[in-house]
Amino acid sequence: MKSKIRSILIFAVRILPVSLCAALIILYFLFGRNIDVQTVLSYTPVSRPLAAAFLIVLYALKSMSIFFPIVILYFAGGFIFPTWVAILVNTAGAAVALAVAYGVGRISGGSLVEKFEDKYPKVADILSAWSANPTFAAFFLRIISCLPGDAVSMLLGARKMPFGKYITGSILGYLPGLIASTLVGASITDPSSPMFLVSVSITVLISAGSMLFYYLWKRKRN
Repeated sequence: MKSKIRSILIFAVRILPVSLCAALIILYFLFGRNIDVQTVLSYTPVSRPLAAAFLIVLYALKSMSIFFPIVILYFAGGFIFPTWVAILVNTAGAAVALAVAYGVGRISGGSLVEKFEDKYPKVADILSAWSANPTFAAFFLRIISCLPGDAVSMLLGARKMPFGKYITGSILGYLPGLIASTLVGASITDPSSPMFLVSVSITVLISAGSMLFYYLWKRKRN
């Protein structure tokens, strides 16, 4: 009897994060598809410390919605805070989002692995190629911006990639796009400013460069 109850509890713990993710995804498609920078700003506290805490909570929630674009939070952080503070807050928020999604995958276990790898064969391909270097594998998966970040995090958690190597590689892969998007947010009220134009150009170049990077790597590997 005790073993049966224990099995039920383990199953409930494993299914809870996935259920929460599914609920957040449904809520996003029902009510949140019009969320933009202005919406985030309208709910942000005036106090800077509270605003930072609020933004980091949004990062944590974002990590379980999968479809909500993280770039909106980058922009919001850049608009609210001075540039260097914004980069630090956005980096902290991204780290929280990475940790939460990793934890969801780790708790849910191997049942996610086959599902995600069937849906995203690129991820499985990269992981098999760089299995001996988890930090670079995590970095490579982040620098390729066409892959869904939260799904990748859950998969790496389910695969039990060492957390330290996972978070280090992931943050390093996120930083170029994070910094460029934060600068966009800092200058978003003046689209004609050099800072805005340069940061938007850098963001576009990072996206194009990441796809080219993957294409060349894939071609060389083949």
